[in-house]
Amino acid sequence: MENRVLNYWQNKSEYNIKVNLDPRTKLLQGSENIVYYNNSPDSLSQIVVRLYHNISKPNAKRDFYLNENAINDGIKLKKIFVRDSEIKIDDKSLINITGTNLTLRLIDKLGPKSKINLSFDWELEMPAVQSIRYGSYDSTSMFVAYWYPQISVYDDVDGWDRLDYAGTLEMYNDFNDYNIEFTVPAGFQIWATGVWQNADEILNQKYLERYNSAWKSDDVIKIVEQVDLFANDIYKTKTGSQTIKYKAENVPDFAFGISNTYLWDAVSLEVDKKSGRRVYCAAAYRQTSPDFVDVAYYAKESLKYFSFEMPGVIYPYPSATVFNGAGGMEFPMIVNNGREDTKAGTVGLTSHELAHTYMPFYMGTNERKYPFMDEGWAVMLPYDFQERMADGNTPRIRTVIGYESFAGNEYDLPLMIPSPTISYRSYRISAYNKPAIAYDILRKTLGDDLFLKALHAYIERWNGKHPIPTDFFFTFNEVTGQDLSWFWKPWFYNFSYPDLAISKVKARRNSLFVEVKNSGNLPLPVKLQVMYKDAVVKEVYKNADVWKSGKEKIEVKIEGVKNYDAVILGSELIPDVNSIDNVYFK
Repeated sequence: MENRVLNYWQNKSEYNIKVNLDPRTKLLQGSENIVYYNNSPDSLSQIVVRLYHNISKPNAKRDFYLNENAINDGIKLKKIFVRDSEIKIDDKSLINITGTNLTLRLIDKLGPKSKINLSFDWELEMPAVQSIRYGSYDSTSMFVAYWYPQISVYDDVDGWDRLDYAGTLEMYNDFNDYNIEFTVPAGFQIWATGVWQNADEILNQKYLERYNSAWKSDDVIKIVEQVDLFANDIYKTKTGSQTIKYKAENVPDFAFGISNTYLWDAVSLEVDKKSGRRVYCAAAYRQTSPDFVDVAYYAKESLKYFSFEMPGVIYPYPSATVFNGAGGMEFPMIVNNGREDTKAGTVGLTSHELAHTYMPFYMGTNERKYPFMDEGWAVMLPYDFQERMADGNTPRIRTVIGYESFAGNEYDLPLMIPSPTISYRSYRISAYNKPAIAYDILRKTLGDDLFLKALHAYIERWNGKHPIPTDFFFTFNEVTGQDLSWFWKPWFYNFSYPDLAISKVKARRNSLFVEVKNSGNLPLPVKLQVMYKDAVVKEVYKNADVWKSGKEKIEVKIEGVKNYDAVILGSELIPDVNSIDNVYFK
């Protein structure tokens, strides 16, 4: 285990990108220079570049229905330079574009521990409607993602990641540095990954003071309100265009939102008393999304919870912005969220998407193959926060119900099956519900102290790297000093499913001996309630490690039972596909 960490290598890129974007015409024109570092021991004869927006082409493979108004020509490449020499785009001996990937053959190989300069000029038409995780939300407001030619990942597991983007497969990127210059019409604001570098050149003094104050304030500051939009005095430039600059370091991707009509709130959170480091939390939103009035506050409280409770790792980046687009999708330091009708929904969506900061961003997990390594955590990590912030919110119960409706059928496949080989029907439960329940049960089984000790070790070892599932399993085994294969195999590798049953009950000397059968071979907690005259007179709870021996049945002794009418097995927090055999009547 230690050798894998010590011998680890990983490639990276430095992106310098200039963007011209007019949300009114939807045309994005870009020019980027990339320095790609080959830190591997291999000589590379080709480089794979992702062209995600090719998913918009008429004949592209897609996992979801796409609004016909979102279909266009994808990314149009204008120029390509390799080592400062121009490559003809139609030179099929060097360039091969299939789906959302461009394979660029190198005339001279890129040797180990060396770097190469690449340049691309391109343009794309942003859809005038909502698309897959990006798009337009009114005539001048949009969220822009997957928008630049991006170097794929080359690793020691699969070589080049050549999976096409069809809508389901999401993040797997190296950790890169970005310097971005956006030239946009006067009156438009950019919210993006990273930190705004030239606010003093763009904002008039009144708004600059509000913006700067938010970086120091424990209370939410209204940077742009509706009255400010009417006053039309936010920006120094009144006509023509303005250039907004952003910088982000050591992040796996870059996304942004743009609007000239959005409201803007911000606040900050101190995450390190010694250094005084604060994290800036913002919300940019439509006036027709009343729930977003509280989103900057919810974002701040989410990051406080993640930093000091679960996972208890200080938020690693300088900023976090919640942009009011549609659905819910995470990107480094910015998320794209739709409006919600309930407080529980707003709190849940905000905290879930921000939880992704840890996986797959701080921990560069391969979500394109193993989404349980990030989506499952993003469901489980904020459980306590979501229950605390919204009265009556029951995220654990909802997760269990979702899994029960699916568990044990033909689509309930082992989590270790890579997601590109399964259908969306299997993907949803495999990525979210089932792993979230597994992590939560593991937490209860180990106890918070030991669970967090192991989780912290995993995060410390693998942040900024690309862990695979066994890195997670082995780290927990090592730190806990336990062989947890009794848990890993049925939850992640086998066709096990949740089905406990009461097979026998014996009464002897004021005690009950309840035989519980694990019909689905999935390690689950055992909760037993003894009923007498419609009241619970005794209750026993056993953690999932009662199944670590691998036996199909266990006997649970319940002492101090003089009279009983029935014994009930299970809980709304413990999944079970067959509750008929969970009750024993005397």
